[in-house]
Amino acid sequence: MTDKHNIKRYYTGRVYRVLCAAFGLFLVVVGIYVVFFGVVDPLICIAMGLGIALIGANTLWAAIQAKASWLFKLGPFI
Repeated sequence: MTDKHNIKRYYTGRVYRVLCAAFGLFLVVVGIYVVFFGVVDPLICIAMGLGIALIGANTLWAAIQAKASWLFKLGPFI
């Protein structure tokens, strides 16, 4: 019987963490771009841009800590 803490999760691997960090940084940059250069109503631009940047920041932070990000947890629902 394996213990829950002894199981090596795939998101703790080095390659996955580097790719996740790069994608998180990309999402942060896209979110900031949407806030400043969006072409729809400013309230929508700010809300969507901050949402994208928040998800990107969480993905970046999860890659640093070797934990599952919000995108990982939302994956089965999409």
